[in-house]
Amino acid sequence: MTKTVDVADVIDARRVGALQIRAFLLCAAVLFVDGFDVQGITYVAPAISQAWHLQRGALGTTFSAGLFGVMIGALALAPVADRIGRRRVLVWSCVGFGLLTLSTVLAGSLAPLAILRFLTGLGLGSAIPNAIGLASEYAPKKRRASLVMFVSSGISLGAIVAGAVAARAVAAVAGPAPAFTWQIMFVVGGALPLLLAAALHLWLPESIRFLALLPEERAQTEAKRLLVEIEPELARDGAALRIEATDHEGGHATVADLFKERRGTATVLIWIAFFMSLLNVYLAINWLPTSLNASGFTQSQAAVITSMYHVGGVLGTYACGLLMDRLGVRAILIAAFLLAVVGFYTFATAPAMPQWSTTLLLMATGCGVIGGQVGITTLASMIYPVAIRSTGLGWALGIGRIGSIVGPSVGGYLLATGLDAKHVYLACVGPALIGSACIALLRWQPGAQPAPARAA
Repeated sequence: MTKTVDVADVIDARRVGALQIRAFLLCAAVLFVDGFDVQGITYVAPAISQAWHLQRGALGTTFSAGLFGVMIGALALAPVADRIGRRRVLVWSCVGFGLLTLSTVLAGSLAPLAILRFLTGLGLGSAIPNAIGLASEYAPKKRRASLVMFVSSGISLGAIVAGAVAARAVAAVAGPAPAFTWQIMFVVGGALPLLLAAALHLWLPESIRFLALLPEERAQTEAKRLLVEIEPELARDGAALRIEATDHEGGHATVADLFKERRGTATVLIWIAFFMSLLNVYLAINWLPTSLNASGFTQSQAAVITSMYHVGGVLGTYACGLLMDRLGVRAILIAAFLLAVVGFYTFATAPAMPQWSTTLLLMATGCGVIGGQVGITTLASMIYPVAIRSTGLGWALGIGRIGSIVGPSVGGYLLATGLDAKHVYLACVGPALIGSACIALLRWQPGAQPAPARAA
């Protein structure tokens, strides 16, 4: 006797179990090391500028080079997972950007630093969409938004820890006899993903839905084993299992698939929203420590305030995730974008404030900026079916990375012109408004707005 089971039905009907929790934690760890690496260089940027006697804004090219690498990685390498699997791409991405981050300690000038950051970005860009995509495939539908948002918060948590490391590093550099220099950021940032790669190889499960879409017997056997681990009852009646997935055949996804089945307009709107959101995210995180330092705060104070900005991002991520499952993704995303508008405008135009009020304002701003960005990623993971999910997320993040390159470049140019360091953030108001408009327009796109899952 053969029993046919659908992967989505089993995952959606069951409570989250040990296998899924393990997958969520490991995917969150991937995003943690990603956030640590991306944010780490921005925290020590003032110290690098001081050590190399650079002018204000000179590191803008280096920031953009790293983000350009992330864009290429997301566009070219992340979609490979739709052919060979999420797990394999995640393992090798961590190995790649871990080794390259370690190599950054050898850089002694801007040119090699920019090259190393570009190469590091390739691995970072391929890791993010696949970690989020894999997490979404193990999450039951009624809790998918909150679980994916939890996993995605790893980026902000990594940035917070990077701030703690940087605060000590820059303080040591400023001391009379420093015990270590800014290079410690890249030593830690390189060692963590290499250790994680070993853990992923040992314990990260492949996507059951991806395996079920492949015709190979080995893939089908592994899919059955993982499914039985989630639902042991499937193996107790002695029937042979035939695994089905509700998506079309996997392993052959192309960019053209993102525009089929009435997904074209939604894809374009998602791309624009990603571009605008990541422009703001990276303009803020790349230049916030430098801007705060230029506004009168010490390097150590700037690192602490920037870390609290990311704390706000974590809180916003969790709040958005919980509310999305109840009130719908689109409404919460629009609210997050508008909170970012208010926060950026107030920060740019308000008179000089003490550290505590600046910290609170930036925490609220981070809540909207980072919570909104993670929310868009969650929305994209819900729009695209599993067979093209890595391609969809990879291209959305890749197009968004163009914004992440433009943002730091704009910030660096404005700072170099002598503009008041805080007024730079007026440039973030327009993109936030455009992003919110794109999310609002998704209401009329078929399949683009997942129905909210009401609490039982």
